[in-house]
Amino acid sequence: MTVTTPDSAVDLFKTLDELDVPRGYRAEILREAEITVSPPPIGKHQRTVMEMLWQFQSHLPAGYGTEVHLEIRMHHILKSTIPDLFVAPEPALDVEDHFVSPDDVILAAEVVSRSNADNDRVAKLGIYAAAEIPLYLLVDPIKASTTLYFSPEHGHYTENVTAPFGKGVRIPEPFGFKLDTSRFRTYGRTDAATHS
Repeated sequence: MTVTTPDSAVDLFKTLDELDVPRGYRAEILREAEITVSPPPIGKHQRTVMEMLWQFQSHLPAGYGTEVHLEIRMHHILKSTIPDLFVAPEPALDVEDHFVSPDDVILAAEVVSRSNADNDRVAKLGIYAAAEIPLYLLVDPIKASTTLYFSPEHGHYTENVTAPFGKGVRIPEPFGFKLDTSRFRTYGRTDAATHS
């Protein structure tokens, strides 16, 4: 679902904050003057998110934490996302608000949803690069592949590496480990009519 909103940045974020979103849904600003509301994820999507979370937890740099609910609010480019997982310093996550600055985020990760795959593959790829988030990890259960984007410059990631599920993906420093993708879930034919 998409909500068209006023052009003013103040009005845009005010509308986002006042939107009555059903439990489990996510409201994000992915395109100009629009708020995108996405349905709750399916179980396979969430199991893959948890697999990522468990692996990153044991390889976090000192003083950093993982987050799966807070919003990254990018005032300078009028965008807002709620990643499936992101990593930022603990003090940045310990806020009395529901969003953090992209300046504090060192990695954002998304698991592609069948119902809105282009949001993760295209829209968020551009948003995270424009916000200069150093690493963007895209797990794609439709293509059964994992892509790590890195080295953002001038609004684009200049480098990336892709591996099929089952092959490891090297996550560079400050993490310094190989992500095991063998337990990531793919979406079967029975998932075609469901939202993820």
